[in-house]
Amino acid sequence: MIDLDSLGPRGARLWASLVARDESLKGEDAPAREVALTACRTADRVERLEELAEVTEPVVEGRTGPVIHPVFAEVRQQAALLARLVAALRLPDEESGKRPQRRQLRGVQQPTGSTPGTVSSLERARKAAGRG
Repeated sequence: MIDLDSLGPRGARLWASLVARDESLKGEDAPAREVALTACRTADRVERLEELAEVTEPVVEGRTGPVIHPVFAEVRQQAALLARLVAALRLPDEESGKRPQRRQLRGVQQPTGSTPGTVSSLERARKAAGRG
């Protein structure tokens, strides 16, 4: 069981906002509850990283020259994770109450119009270059 008191201020605000939009998240056995709690912990992590970024120089000297400080890259990655987690909850629209359409994760796809057994232009080029 997750202790909601362990959430920081940003995570606690997000939890309250999520539960206000979807009461089912309160249920201990709700499948989306873990996703919501992970989003809240991620929100707290983003806040801590942003605080660190405020007192950190954005550019540092790397082996090959100036590079962005890793904390800025991590802020961006954690913020993107937070957005994906909240989107995965499929929260109901505040006005209509409807949930967004469920979409499958996209994987590798065949090029449009490609049918099994045909040779693509890329495969022909690789063969001509002796790499296929």
